Amino acid sequence: MKIAYFLDVPKGFGGAGNLLLQQAVLMSELYDVIVVIPADETGSYNYEYAKRCEQHHIPYTWIEYSTAWNFMSIDYIEYMKSVVSIEEFAKKENITFFHSVQLNIAVEYVSRKLKIPHLMDIYQLREDDFRLCPGDIYSHYHLCDSILYSNLWNKQLGVDSRYIRPIAILDNIRKKAVYSKDNIKLLMLGVVCPRKNQMTAIKAVAQSAALIAPIKLELNIAGDIDNYYAEECIEYVKVNKLDQFIVFHDFVSDITPLLESCDCLLCASTDESFPSSIVEALTYDLTIISTPVAGVPEVFFDKNNSFISVDFTVEGIKDSILECLEYYKNGKIIDIHKNAEKTWLSNFERKTVRKQIDLYYKYISANGYFRDNKEFLNIEKDVKQTELLLHDINDDGEKWIYTKYLYYTLVRKKLKKGKIYIWGAGKLGKLTFEILKKICPDTEIIAFIDRYKEGSYCEIPVIKLEDVQFDQSSFYCISFASGRDEAIQYLVDKGLALNTQIWCMP
Repeated sequence: MKIAYFLDVPKGFGGAGNLLLQQAVLMSELYDVIVVIPADETGSYNYEYAKRCEQHHIPYTWIEYSTAWNFMSIDYIEYMKSVVSIEEFAKKENITFFHSVQLNIAVEYVSRKLKIPHLMDIYQLREDDFRLCPGDIYSHYHLCDSILYSNLWNKQLGVDSRYIRPIAILDNIRKKAVYSKDNIKLLMLGVVCPRKNQMTAIKAVAQSAALIAPIKLELNIAGDIDNYYAEECIEYVKVNKLDQFIVFHDFVSDITPLLESCDCLLCASTDESFPSSIVEALTYDLTIISTPVAGVPEVFFDKNNSFISVDFTVEGIKDSILECLEYYKNGKIIDIHKNAEKTWLSNFERKTVRKQIDLYYKYISANGYFRDNKEFLNIEKDVKQTELLLHDINDDGEKWIYTKYLYYTLVRKKLKKGKIYIWGAGKLGKLTFEILKKICPDTEIIAFIDRYKEGSYCEIPVIKLEDVQFDQSSFYCISFASGRDEAIQYLVDKGLALNTQIWCMP
């Protein structure tokens, strides 16, 4: 069997793509493998992925293709342009098995055409997001790292799903010589972003540090800081004079020195499937402090093999940090690590995971389940009709709307008749208005909702949020990005459902 592993992004570095790369390295011990790295329209590909392939002596190539991490962001027309290149590659390399990460519909199309089995890795989505699934254009076989999301994908799409935990980065745990009692270094790994929740962690560490003198506490944050949220975190540390014990390292290609020098991993995430950073940290004998995010409570138990906070708040995370430090102080931390080692052996050890993946590969290959590509043709027809409707839209410089024709196709089908409210009377609200007029001509746009503007906009009344009469027969289109999650929750609290009455536009 020759396996092609299709990674996710032409630049950047995330946990999902890294996990697939680790799976490729692991399975290269049994099979002939090649890693495929996506290139962008300029021919540039992900050099970090390439470097890691070279480090592990894994052959790789690059092809221009794209993936999506949710249904809403699939650029159907653009994605399908890569079908020819992927098919030519598969024939040339005599590929007999595809393993991809995220939603890669071009690989699935080629899989069906050439009768090559295809397994997809994709992780957390909200249950509401599955209402945007446009049709039967995904792999029937799914691999996840938590029971929670494996069950969700099976329930929502009827796919054949398995859960297999992330892979340990070494063959054995690198045990620490001693567990410090008076100088504890915490480590956070991953891009600095809202779902990783670093701001909350920073506040929790700051409050903990003020309570444990003379014990010294240090938080090391290793992850990309090229975004607005990261800037907020850095500014908060600076303004509150926390620089002496909170350190930002930006993206670190080789995290081994940090894993060797730190004592605890702090995971404050609010949205994960199963944080692979926990496995990396456990392999280097770090104590795990984590929120109860997704699959973590399936494996880790508070004050048994880790410290799991009761919730995702500053107070909850602070309490877990303080409990952990007390275990370091009284020596009970040794028992935590003994139990954590048993957890590592039964869930993450390389031989264990390799056997699990191999059994799934053999099951998929033997099953020989392939659909046809009729659904792709039906979707293409619908998307081209949407493209025709929007071909002369006044995009007001927002060229990215053309990547969302598949999403607008779904909107066009769902919002056939009824009343529409557009939340946000700004530039994007106007663009939403223009799009809806084109694709939903039989609906009635009642008003713009805006906290600050009055009168009319685009010859439509502008009303205050408190004046809206919410009902389940109307549609509510959110036309702004900043604060969108809060707006969605506000509408959900009114008894409405995302991707049913609530829509994110444009």
